[in-house]
Amino acid sequence: MLFPALHTTANVESWPRAWHLDPVLVPLLTAAGVGYLIALRAARHSGGRPPPAWRAVAYFAGLAALAVALLGPPDHFNGVLFWVHMVQHLLLMLVAAPLLVLGRPIWLMLWALPPRTRRGILRATLGSRPVRSSLSLLTHPLTVLFLYNGSFIAWHLPSLYQAAVVNELVHELEHASFFGTALLFWQVLLDPRPWRPRLSTEAAVLLLFVTWMASDLLCATVTLSSELLYPIYAQTPKPGRISPLGDQRIGGALMWVTGGVLYVVLLVSWVARAASRTQHQARGLTGRLRT
Repeated sequence: MLFPALHTTANVESWPRAWHLDPVLVPLLTAAGVGYLIALRAARHSGGRPPPAWRAVAYFAGLAALAVALLGPPDHFNGVLFWVHMVQHLLLMLVAAPLLVLGRPIWLMLWALPPRTRRGILRATLGSRPVRSSLSLLTHPLTVLFLYNGSFIAWHLPSLYQAAVVNELVHELEHASFFGTALLFWQVLLDPRPWRPRLSTEAAVLLLFVTWMASDLLCATVTLSSELLYPIYAQTPKPGRISPLGDQRIGGALMWVTGGVLYVVLLVSWVARAASRTQHQARGLTGRLRT
């Protein structure tokens, strides 16, 4: 199975040892890491353009975040503590996905290939009108906005969420949709090439702002609710003196703060970068006028 089943024990003393080896996920993570190293070495020896060291660090940090989320304590206790399940989702969507995208594995794979093979792949994808149209639709900012936020909100509806807690297959689908839409979101936002041009500042800011507001709306609802939205968490004993409602509020607050801080930082950095670029262009124009 791709993702392990939910666990239902919450012995705090066992948390540091709460790791398991999934027969599918471990080989996939290993192959992703080894493949990246092979492509990195091939790109350097073929005269290609390997990514700087920080991108490789980001990529392997993303793999590590995936391992923690799906093989470590978050996966063992997500069926008992709501806030632990939210940490798992944050690792998938806001940590692992953007770090993997920053590693530029697609670009690295292309540049590690012989020039003729690389041109053939690009011709078969970007040179094909149906493929190009499909990629353009899939990576359109509005499509990404709908898929990413729609998945995030839908899976936190009580009926769907609780179905994921009790049904392993539904839970696998939940995590796959979270991670898949997050990869698409961060790819379009941070590094959309070669599938489409980089987003304009206006498009990036709008995408981030709407996502921030959608996330805030959901997280505020979960955090501030006076009712237990997910009664299934009242059926299992909790470590310490935490109540099911307190557990829910902690989980909502974690999502609220983490997502809010990340989206605000990105918004500010995008606007600041655009302002700096505009100022630089204005100075250049002033200098040319003076001469």
